[in-house]
Amino acid sequence: MGKRIYIFAAVIFSISAAAFAFNYPAKLFVPLIDQLKGGASGELAIERFDRSPDLRMLGINVYGLKPNSTYSVWLTNDEPQREVKAAGIDTNHFRTDGSGNGRYVTTASEYEIDHWRFIEVNFHPDNDPKNTKGMITALRGDLKYGAHS
Repeated sequence: MGKRIYIFAAVIFSISAAAFAFNYPAKLFVPLIDQLKGGASGELAIERFDRSPDLRMLGINVYGLKPNSTYSVWLTNDEPQREVKAAGIDTNHFRTDGSGNGRYVTTASEYEIDHWRFIEVNFHPDNDPKNTKGMITALRGDLKYGAHS
């Protein structure tokens, strides 16, 4: 009788683990589309942490943006009204290198990511990431429909 319980528990655990892995891929990619039509591109990678099932690493690689410039990363919704939230724990900005390439990495909870529809990379013409009035959306990715594993 005891052996059957262990086998049953092992089967249930295996099915649960497979369902978890199927529903929550280890890594998702979201293409970032050039909003300024200048030839820039980028990609967001969302990775699961094994030790923290709800925590996700967000890694953004961008290419072909304005060299040596300041950009910030935002989570956004357009409906029912425009909402924005800085994507990042301590800071949400980065600078591109001399070729216009850059990388930004932060963490967020899965719940947090699921609340937002888009991720945007915004250009700051005055290189001041605190000045959000003059920022311009350079790249945008659809978190709901643009993701692929």
